[in-house]
Amino acid sequence: MGAPFGIAEGLLGPLPWIHAIDVGIMWFLLYQVYVRIRGTQAMRLLLRVFAAWLGHLAAQAAGLTLTSFLLWALWIALLIFFLIHSQAEIQRVLRRLNPMRPFGLLLRLARGVRLADESLAALAGSVFALARKEIGAIVVLERRDSIEPLLRSPGEVIDAEIRPALLETIFSPGTPYHDGAIYIQDGRVHRVGCVLPLSEAENLPPDYGTRHRAALGITESSDALAVVVSEERGEVSTVEDGRIKSVETADALSAWLTARLQARRGEEAPGRKEAFLKEAVLGDWRAKLAVLAAVLALWSLGMRQREDPRDFFRRFGAGAEERFSVPVVFYNLPAGLALGGERTRRAEVRLRGRRDILNFLDAARLRVAVNLAGARAGLHERAVTARDIDLPAGMRLLEVRPAEVRVRLRAKKQREGNSPAPESEK
Repeated sequence: MGAPFGIAEGLLGPLPWIHAIDVGIMWFLLYQVYVRIRGTQAMRLLLRVFAAWLGHLAAQAAGLTLTSFLLWALWIALLIFFLIHSQAEIQRVLRRLNPMRPFGLLLRLARGVRLADESLAALAGSVFALARKEIGAIVVLERRDSIEPLLRSPGEVIDAEIRPALLETIFSPGTPYHDGAIYIQDGRVHRVGCVLPLSEAENLPPDYGTRHRAALGITESSDALAVVVSEERGEVSTVEDGRIKSVETADALSAWLTARLQARRGEEAPGRKEAFLKEAVLGDWRAKLAVLAAVLALWSLGMRQREDPRDFFRRFGAGAEERFSVPVVFYNLPAGLALGGERTRRAEVRLRGRRDILNFLDAARLRVAVNLAGARAGLHERAVTARDIDLPAGMRLLEVRPAEVRVRLRAKKQREGNSPAPESEK
């Protein structure tokens, strides 16, 4: 741990603050991933991968060598299957995962798309006019995320104002672009005849057709809004963040669009920021607690393993294990300090590796070497990691007892200044 430990402790205070930051970052990121894949086939596959991994760890802890190896092989196979089968969901999550999104309220207000009231009214009125005539339509409104790279076919650029006659002409059966989507950018009809990515959700009602799947697909992959007119039922639906709902009147549609597209700097409704923060903290609290529990469990396991994260996958391989009692030595002792009597002198390490390497391992050469560079006088507790033990190639550290070594440093007395340093201080 050495100097980085001292620097981090000096900047952030007690070491547990580092752990809290570590857990907080992973909690936030994993929750963002979870809310984007829950209820999908990818989530069900991921749960099976996680269950196989837990089974492997349980069998390994119980000493069931063959069962542990088989579960490890099953875990690897399920993980590869998950990565291959869930490519679309993984790509969608990577496109949508924005760590600053929950904290971007002011940015959203400053950069919000602004459509004039007359444009919104014309759009809402045109959509319901199409619905009354049972003419199918889909309109996509771009917000902050650019949707042009997501289009399966870009259609044609027309760059026209939003006019009822224009929309009715575009979507009238028999016209060249009536089967595609209208793409609205910066308050204007930017493209027509666009082909959108289709949602792969499996729990959609059977009466939802290709237009609804396209609207869901584009809103799952971006922050765009979509308005869909059902040709069979003459029903108008709005779609946002992969969630679809029906609207009954043009006024309701206009209000829905206004709430999402008319945000201007300084126009916050009273209490809007407070409501946003309350929703960010308390909303979906069951899922947040479940993800936090999973992160804490993984963190606890990682702290016990004490391995470099780059060795994560190698931790699950087969091999033999042995325990060794080794001395604890300290080096890079700062000038003017001496080791006190209160310190950890021996530790028990559990190693894993090939049996032939373990059989010829010289246990007398093993030791826990703790770097004291940057340390100050007083009692120190340092967590032991694989970096603190010089291990042969192919050997991995599984466990150290105690997991933290203690050492008390004291200022040297004047008469100790020229005396030889003990072996453990060199």
